[in-house]
Parts: sequence; C-alpha cells; structure tokens
Amino acid sequence: MEPQETKFSFIYHEIKQLIINGQIPPGNRLPSSRMLCNQYHASRYTINRVLEVLKDEGFIDIKPRLAPIVLSGKSASRAGDMEFDILRKRESIVQLYKTFGLLLPPLLVFASQNLNLEIMPHYKQALKASRLGLSRGGWRPSSKFIKEILEIGGNPLLANLFSTFELHNNLSFFTEECPYFLETFLGPSLSNADVLVDILKGNDPAVKHRQLAHLFQTLSDSIAATLEHLAGITSPCPAPSSASFLWRPTRGKDYFYTRIVSDLNQKIGNGEYPCGTYLPYEKQLAHQYGVSVSTIRKALGELAQRGFVKTLNAKGTIVIEPDDSRVNQVLSNPRRTEEALQYLYALQLLALMIDSAALMAAPKFTSKELDELCDTFARQDTICIIDIFEAILKHIEWKPLQTILTEAFRLTEWGHYIAYYDTKKQVLQNLNEQIIEAVQHLREGNAKAFASGIRDCYRYTLEHAKKYMIKKYNFLRVSSIRIPEIY
Repeated sequence: MEPQETKFSFIYHEIKQLIINGQIPPGNRLPSSRMLCNQYHASRYTINRVLEVLKDEGFIDIKPRLAPIVLSGKSASRAGDMEFDILRKRESIVQLYKTFGLLLPPLLVFASQNLNLEIMPHYKQALKASRLGLSRGGWRPSSKFIKEILEIGGNPLLANLFSTFELHNNLSFFTEECPYFLETFLGPSLSNADVLVDILKGNDPAVKHRQLAHLFQTLSDSIAATLEHLAGITSPCPAPSSASFLWRPTRGKDYFYTRIVSDLNQKIGNGEYPCGTYLPYEKQLAHQYGVSVSTIRKALGELAQRGFVKTLNAKGTIVIEPDDSRVNQVLSNPRRTEEALQYLYALQLLALMIDSAALMAAPKFTSKELDELCDTFARQDTICIIDIFEAILKHIEWKPLQTILTEAFRLTEWGHYIAYYDTKKQVLQNLNEQIIEAVQHLREGNAKAFASGIRDCYRYTLEHAKKYMIKKYNFLRVSSIRIPEIY
C-alpha cells in the first residue's frame, strides 16, 4: 500500500501547486482560514500551520483579519524552471488532457442540463473570455464557470475531479508563456460554434456532447503539438519521465484502514474470500498491507460492524453471510450515510464515463481473453460487473484514466450491502445477463454495442439501488440523484 499522506502535507502541496500553476495568480487572495477548513475538512490549527509554512517560503503574505495574498516573487522565480519540468512530464501531460477531453463532455452535458446558466456567478466573465479567446489569464473565468456547473450538477465527485485536473494541467503556462499554443488552439479548426458558453446553453444533449468533444479534442491536440514544438526547439531537451496523477475523492476523510476495508470488502464480494472461509491472520494482513496490526484490527472491526465477518477467539476472522438488517443501522450513522451517498455518486460517475473507457478498451481484447471471461461468467455466484470492469481496466493505457476509474470503482464497494444478499440474487442475475449480452456484442465485433451495454449495466445498478434504498430504508436523501440519460 502506498505511503499515507498526512492531512497537513496534502493541503500544503495542493495550495502550493495552485499558486505555482497560476490557478491563484499573484495579487489574488486565498480563501479565508474558515473556508479552507471547510474545503479540506481540517482543523484551524492544521490550516494555520500550512499558511505559516507557505509564508515562510515566500509564496504568500499574511496580514491580521485579512485572507492571505499571493506574492509574485516565487511565481516569477519558478517560471524558468517550469518549462523544463513540463517538458520532462510531457507524455503524462498529454495523457492528462486526452483523459479529460474524453470525460468532460459527458460530465458537462449531464451537469448543465436544465440549468439556468445566466444566473451563475461567473457566467458573464466566462462568456466574455470565451468569445475573446484565451488571452493572458482569460482561461480562468471559463475554468471557474465549468467548476460551478459541475458543483451544481448534483454530484460532488464531478467538481472534485475537475479540481484535480486543474491542479495538474499547467494551463497557465501554455496560455501565458507559449504563444505557439494560442496560435495552434485558436487556429482554423476552432469555429464560432465552439464558444464554450454557447455550447453549454444548448438544449440538445447529443449536439452539446459532439461540440464539447470537438472543443476539448482541439485543446488536447494543441497541447500535444505545443509540447512537441517546445521539445524541438529546446536544447538540451529533458528525457520524458512519468508524473504521478492522484485523485483522492475522499480527500481529508481517507484513512489507511478504510482502504483496507474497501479492498477486503471487494474480495469478499467477488468470492476470493467466500462465506465460511477465514481471512488471513492479522499479522499476515498487516504484512500484506504494510500497516500495523492495530490498523488491521480497526479494519476488521469495521467489517464486523457491517456484518461481513465475525472474529472467533483463538480461531481468527471468518466470513459470514451478510445480515440485511444491518443496513438500517448503517444508514442511521452520519458517516455511513455519507458512504451510501458516495456509493450512488460513484455509480452515477461510472455510468457517465464507462462507455468511453469500454469503447477504448474494446479493440484490445483477444479471443482468448473473451473465452476466459465467458468461462468466468459461467461460474456459480460470479459477479460479472466486477470481472468486466477489471478486464476493461487492464486495457486502459492512459494513467490518469486508469486512476479515475479505479478510485470511482473503489467507492462502489459500499454496494455489497444491497447486492450480495440471497434476497437480491435476482438483481445480480439480471445484471450478469446484461454483462454477458454486452460481451457477446464484443465477440461479434460490435464495440459500440458492447460499450453501450456496459453503460446500461451501471445505469441499471444505480436505478435499482436508488429505488431500493428509498423503498425499503426510507432513505429519501437519494431522491435527487439522477439517472444519466441516453442520447
């Protein structure tokens, strides 16, 4: 398991990166300490420590009763190093823009449907910037406008994901330091119909998706061309090396033991640890996950509370048949309620992006792999949606897309509550049949039908989970969660 990042280091590195990347330009103020506490789910003490370190390093200045202001010195001194860093990370940056060029169109179409965009705070600024083009700093209003739309779209994961893109995209460098990029991006391939705000105000989701896809494809191509141009005129040009892309949708609320719970929960659900078998001993699990025995005990206690395992004295921890009655107890706990909502949000996000991933992976499946998948599907108690997701993920070459899919899928482990009981087997059977049918389309060479079929499986799962949680557990908070429409 990867080293755990402390809350302090996470907040420090994120705010510092926002300043370095130009997301918060010199002369602008950071949010207030109280707003930062709410944003990062952190104490005032932690936020103040972060701000003091940034002040000591010369990134900000702090005055009593005023929000910290960003200083210009550090940003200017970094400008010379930034081009070298970006060229070194050029392959990762291209993958990042390709990933978000693929994902942002369906997310924005979904979030902007039936919204009155004209009343949003950054509408006028974004409209002006969008029509004038990406002049120096002109990208910021459009970026803020996109984030506002995703925030109001009803799923907090969407804006969270876009914030991560902003953190890694280095867009200020391209728009403010690279004239070649602006010449390329604003060239003949971009028409008046590609003005972002005008696209988002459209009513036809299919047209909006097509226009947004063209806009973001042009952006991605321009970034790639600019990096190639810079590499050609820079001597010596640094050798490309991979840059890590991290998306932590549970940032500030994520702990080692929760990730262990998620992993063990997944293994119980997919049959790796079937009912009646014992989990590895605590010391073995501690070694496997690289954590202390006390962390493992906390994770096992969580699983026991959920009703998936039971610890027997002198014997170990055995996997047991889940108890359906536990769900009511779970939903009465505020933290568990948040997990349940996050499960549905993750399903919604996967329903919006899985068809693009499946379509990308489809040509890479071999006949042997498809035969092996069908053999797996034929086994008793198999959960095909897990198997097909893992198979698709293996064929995704873009690291950012891999990370996003993996983290979204990890959030769906809460669904074991409503998917793996005997009384729910009919639902699983229906879902398995849909997956098998989708894979059959792939065997016949129809990649588009395969991708659509996988998407429909996630829509079906989301719709069933939402109805079930309202009907049986009176969990009315999920009523507003929308099922993504097909267009």
